[in-house]
Amino acid sequence: MSRNRPTIYIAEQYDRVEKGNRGRSEMIESFYSPFVTNSGRKKTIFEIKFADVEAMIENDTEEGYQLEFKREISSTVRRKIPNIIASFANEMGGWLIFGIDEDEKRIHLIERKDYELFINNMLKDVTNPVPRIVTRFLATDDDPNQGVLVIWIPEGNNPPYISYGKIYRRVGSGSSPVTEIEDRYHLDRLYQKSEDRMYKLEEFCTKELSIYNRKWPMHGKNYVHYGMCNIYIIPLYDLDLLQQMNIDMLKQHILTKSLEMKDYDLEGGFQVQANLPFLKASHSADSIIFRNNEMIDSYDKTIAWEQFFNGSAKFHIPIPYVDELDQVKKVLKQSVPNYVDEKIFEQFQYIDGHLFLTALLSCFGEYFDCITDLKAECDEMIVVIDLENVRNDVLYFHHEPFVSFLQSDGLVFSDKNKYRFNKSFLSTQLEMKQPGALLAYFDSVIHAFGLSQTDGIRFFIHQLLHEK
Repeated sequence: MSRNRPTIYIAEQYDRVEKGNRGRSEMIESFYSPFVTNSGRKKTIFEIKFADVEAMIENDTEEGYQLEFKREISSTVRRKIPNIIASFANEMGGWLIFGIDEDEKRIHLIERKDYELFINNMLKDVTNPVPRIVTRFLATDDDPNQGVLVIWIPEGNNPPYISYGKIYRRVGSGSSPVTEIEDRYHLDRLYQKSEDRMYKLEEFCTKELSIYNRKWPMHGKNYVHYGMCNIYIIPLYDLDLLQQMNIDMLKQHILTKSLEMKDYDLEGGFQVQANLPFLKASHSADSIIFRNNEMIDSYDKTIAWEQFFNGSAKFHIPIPYVDELDQVKKVLKQSVPNYVDEKIFEQFQYIDGHLFLTALLSCFGEYFDCITDLKAECDEMIVVIDLENVRNDVLYFHHEPFVSFLQSDGLVFSDKNKYRFNKSFLSTQLEMKQPGALLAYFDSVIHAFGLSQTDGIRFFIHQLLHEK
């Protein structure tokens, strides 16, 4: 297999298979943190330890617009938690820390419990929409069951957030309900902020690189445009990759990491190894653009990866089509039961299902492998997938199980020309190399071409076995 194509291998339990300025990522906000390194760099909630809380108190950090302390989680405080969290989500995000006396500004240790569960359940019961939170219990060095609870609330994507039927905002270091008559301006601002956020996300999720999937003109005919798959990945907050290394080092880091095989654990105990080598890189204004082919003559079939310095990324995958059309038509004539004129098969285009799904898996894998090397806390983000020019496209596999499917179910294909998955730009928590994280994005793509998730993954894994 050529170096510019994604390569994939499967191991273990083989016998179980049959069973520009416009569109860039300004929507990522720089976040506030009361925890900083000696050099002044802001720490994320994933990096902090109990010693950071002690340092924050020693530095006389005051409560404020994005920081609130609570001495304990009493019954009175419990009812206020959704209001506080909603107020942070409605504004610019913030931090809620339990185990610090708000009057005396000193640490008051609390007992370790499953706080995350009861807070999330409370939010589900009384808030709408439910704000996103990240919780950490930071234990002391002396006692793992004593410490402080830190909650980070990112700025919400869909304000206003309502708690107990009211909209809350930040007033100084506290939360206050918004009254519709007196605070109409504030309400309008919240709704406008939500619209602006959606506009920026829509603007980012556009294909701007010179990547087209087309067939060269034959006998004076125009270009034939084939399908494209575009993946847009937006972390929850600015990862600031250039804090870790300079631009040239970042470029080389990604090029080198893409040459390494990655391991993925799929459903049913299968372990997959895959990589997608990127061989060419060029600089842009606030990003680096990588391509998996050095030949300019092959740009129509080149996968492009635009990596922004804030952690956002765009992948543009020209959908790979089957080369042996005569063989495909022969299989269809023998296998598909319901047709009158065999010319009907010329109205469809046949995607190499193995290559396409391998590319999809590999793009996610290459991104997470490179980014988590730099930012271990990179686990929550917005992922959007677009399919373009795919009407009448068939997800095709070269093996007997797919032929049996054709004989029983007939030919299935995409009925629509365009698809967008995650239109609402919902963020999701991903765990690298876990099937629930990566394969979740296979489901919608596979469904777009008329296959069930079960059949699509079964065909994919079966072909991997035969490729090996």
